Amino acid sequence: MKQNQLKNKAALFDKLKNRGIFWSYAKSTTFTDLGDNIFCENVLKYGDFDDLKSLFSFYEASYIKKVWEDKLVTDDRFKKFNLFLARIFFEMDIESEYFTGSKNARFEKFRLLAS
Repeated sequence: MKQNQLKNKAALFDKLKNRGIFWSYAKSTTFTDLGDNIFCENVLKYGDFDDLKSLFSFYEASYIKKVWEDKLVTDDRFKKFNLFLARIFFEMDIESEYFTGSKNARFEKFRLLAS
């Protein structure tokens, strides 16, 4: 990885950390501690449009799409946002019904915990 790109990722991480995005992690957590998957997931969930554009300049769209499919698509809280990401960033020609049939992983975890 280019040193400049690592520096830019770390700067985006610091920006988001200062906005409270990574509140559930230790204050001493750095970008390198976090790892690419968690970083990607949190930028997708909580970043603004410019943050998303930066994310796509750091990683291949296929990598980001994989993280998106694994972590966000099944979460009903992000249904409208998922439609936005699919249409704008992943150039998918879909409607919101695309996300309706997917199994809600978050709900399933809560259901298992409750039983």
